[in-house]
Amino acid sequence: MHRSSNDLLTLGHTTIEPNLRYILDTIAESDIEEERWKGVTTLQLLTRNESNRATLVDAGALEILVDVLKDTRNREKSHRYAAVSICELISGSESRRKLVVEYGILEPLSRFLVKVEPANELQYWSLMVVHQLAACEALHAELISVGLIRTLAEMSRLSFGNANMPKICFQSLVRLIVTMEDDTAVRLHLEELLDYEIVPLIATYIRSDDFELVYWALGLMHEFVFKGVALDEFKEARGVCRSINVLLAADESYVSRIVLRTLKFLMLDDATFQLQALNSGIGLRLAKCLASKDDDVKYWALSVAHEFVMYPQWRQQFIESGAFAHVINIGLSTVSRKPLKAASEILPAKEYIMDILVTIWGSRDDLDLLLEERGLTKATCIFLHMEKLTSDLSQSRLAIILAEMAKTSATLDRRLSRYGVNLNRPDRQATSPGVVSIT
Repeated sequence: MHRSSNDLLTLGHTTIEPNLRYILDTIAESDIEEERWKGVTTLQLLTRNESNRATLVDAGALEILVDVLKDTRNREKSHRYAAVSICELISGSESRRKLVVEYGILEPLSRFLVKVEPANELQYWSLMVVHQLAACEALHAELISVGLIRTLAEMSRLSFGNANMPKICFQSLVRLIVTMEDDTAVRLHLEELLDYEIVPLIATYIRSDDFELVYWALGLMHEFVFKGVALDEFKEARGVCRSINVLLAADESYVSRIVLRTLKFLMLDDATFQLQALNSGIGLRLAKCLASKDDDVKYWALSVAHEFVMYPQWRQQFIESGAFAHVINIGLSTVSRKPLKAASEILPAKEYIMDILVTIWGSRDDLDLLLEERGLTKATCIFLHMEKLTSDLSQSRLAIILAEMAKTSATLDRRLSRYGVNLNRPDRQATSPGVVSIT
């Protein structure tokens, strides 16, 4: 070669181009492995400088580098340096990502990633290239078709203990799975992941100190429970409720959002798990979540409180912890009168609040304590006035409960009247039609 690698590093942009053709031709055409190796090494050094990358791509470096990966005559270091260079060149560019797939990069990447020995640097950089490709939604179908979901699951298991690889695997898996439109196909792929002991692996990773790894592990867990796959396995996973409790204590709204949403789907129609979650102390975290400035966190905390409040043993704690006060504040805000962006899968916030009001007033445990809750009567009256609730039955039940309680509490009767709700007229019984008059 005309110049050493070190010499080329000192060249200015204008002098790279005349030498670049020689380097690329050497890599592509030389039968001498050592020359090809030196050429790939030089190319990798040049890709470090961002100002060189467009020139390299225009000169055809991407196709030559993919060919290096495909050529089994090349040593592992040549493969590794080629993967590093490709990763640099396609970063942030969908068109370049599509190009390397057209050039046939998926076959050698799959070959490098399925090695059974402990992860090495070639596997790491191959995984980094896959991570870049997974960021391009247009390529997902091709990535899935060559079996990369299985490969990523296997890599996440084999790389346990590595600082970065499990995180990259989980992020790529979530990206591939969430964009699939066919629910049946999604479930089949999720069930396929169970063969790689993915549930205990996720349960372990959500206890990590690395919040980025926690987030992507939670993201994959959410896809499982949202699609109804391996629900029992996750509920029985060691320490899952304790992990959720710890995560809700963190001041990271992006984590709280996905934790609460996942918890909601785990608890649906399962009284045993609801009690397990409640007994783990998760209920104590809800006051903070209900007070969040993030509407999604607030909504999913409300949906979890809706499940917990059905258990009498939690209601006093619900009130004393301040969680109920935050529910009242949500009821007094405009948030309660429109579905939140995240709420479309289940119910608008107002439906949850109405059910919680019915349950709390209906418990009749301590009327004096309820009357001390600032804004409660006003919020209750707003919901009695509200139209177009999904459940008119809940509204009627709340009215009947309050009518009965107002008979024995002049304070409650006066407060209701103040907000335009007149109950217990002398000529009517509490259970008669039209017992509530709203003026």
